[in-house]
Amino acid sequence: MAAEALIYIRRSYKRADAADVSDMTQEEVARSLLPPGLSIDVIRDSGGHQSGATGERDGYQRVLARIRSGGVRFLAVHDLSRLARNVTLMVNLRDELERRQVTLLAGNLPNTKRDSAAGRFMFNMLVSAAQFQRDLDAERMTAMMRTRFEDGRHRGNDPFGYRSRREAEGKLVRPRTLDIIPEEAEVVQRIWCDLATDSTSRIAARLNAEGVRRRVDRPWTRDAIKDVQRRGRSYLGLVVRGRGVEEAPGKHPPILSEAQYRAGIVGSAGRFREGIRPTRHRVYALRGLLWCGSCGGRLHGQTRASRGNEWSYYLCRHCDAQSVPAQAAEAVVLDSIRMLTLPRAAIERARTILLERLQVPQTGGIDIQRKRLTNRLINLRDLYGWGDMPEGEYRAKVAETRRLIAEMPDEDKVVLFDRHRKVVESMAENLDRATPEQRADLVRLLVQRAEAKDRTLVATSIVWTPPVRPFFEEVGDVAERPRTDSNPQYQRSVLDWYLEVG
Repeated sequence: MAAEALIYIRRSYKRADAADVSDMTQEEVARSLLPPGLSIDVIRDSGGHQSGATGERDGYQRVLARIRSGGVRFLAVHDLSRLARNVTLMVNLRDELERRQVTLLAGNLPNTKRDSAAGRFMFNMLVSAAQFQRDLDAERMTAMMRTRFEDGRHRGNDPFGYRSRREAEGKLVRPRTLDIIPEEAEVVQRIWCDLATDSTSRIAARLNAEGVRRRVDRPWTRDAIKDVQRRGRSYLGLVVRGRGVEEAPGKHPPILSEAQYRAGIVGSAGRFREGIRPTRHRVYALRGLLWCGSCGGRLHGQTRASRGNEWSYYLCRHCDAQSVPAQAAEAVVLDSIRMLTLPRAAIERARTILLERLQVPQTGGIDIQRKRLTNRLINLRDLYGWGDMPEGEYRAKVAETRRLIAEMPDEDKVVLFDRHRKVVESMAENLDRATPEQRADLVRLLVQRAEAKDRTLVATSIVWTPPVRPFFEEVGDVAERPRTDSNPQYQRSVLDWYLEVG
């Protein structure tokens, strides 16, 4: 059974004992606001940088999805700032809660009805104060980082080769000072010496073969070597701001000399010949749509330059599955799109059936009857919410009412059918003339997802989007069972989706 109440918890800091309201305190306050006897789900956004400035938080998005799915009566939080420190987000959330008839309970607004004049005023004041506090914190942090940079102090984690100076009891010395770790500094100098002649991959392999340890218990990788290379200006004793936009003399001692740094930079630049750099803005037609058949993770596009050519792949970052050649995978999808069209006579017949099935007898005006059925849905929800109707009866009547609404004559469904029909009929002739960007847009319109395994994508693994799936299904049977106007299976499949929308 779905929960009737949700408790949302957000903690901005990674550590549970940091200067923030703990998860336990937030949950206790939220539970005290809810009426007894309710089924409750607790949704958390804790740990990591869970900023209230944006709604791009997994827990917050789950809260919105649960509210929109229905069945939720209460949303409880420790205070309104836990939901967001953004006025626009909070106003939109309040409107969503009002549409869904969900009561918002907050510890800093315990006895105020949010639908009253005083409640709305207090709500607006509190969300404005939360954003004001966030803006002040951001300005203070920016000023503090600027002062620290101008003073030559390091910001962020300790770079490999350095460690922050600490007192005897383990506390950091203020202001922060970096000391050299001799054994790590030797590795840094060696890496920069090798960069003059070797690639990052070879350097990493050599360090692993010799048993050279990193600070963390992990092997050296190409990215780890690149991180040491990226911090080159810091190893010269400088502090850097904005990825090299500004530099200033640092308070920490240098590890590299100017000659070592210059030799590493010149050697790295010499390994990239003009004309073989990967294109910066490459179009990946299956970006976000292709998944790994081994682990189920999403594949990511990557282009490599070699022997004067570019080679594009889709890679899995979650397992060691082999990369999928991008050109071959995209060709499978595009070839499937060229093939997947229905005969014009079959489409015309399906449209005729659609019009016939939408012409149901009506006892009054269409608009009046649609409004009456919509009001019935609202009344059923109220009866179920008051406890006057059992859940089984409620679900059955709601399903029946929605079916009646779907079967009413609706010109939009015919317009939608015709729009997709034109796309399908002109697909093959326009696909070859399209630009890479246009093909990528088309693939995202038609493909819901695809799965690649053993460096291969097969047409049967493609899942088409619901609006066009009726046109494109049964591709594997084309040779065995030709699509004809007399085959009613295809006509019904075309109608399935269009009769259920709305």
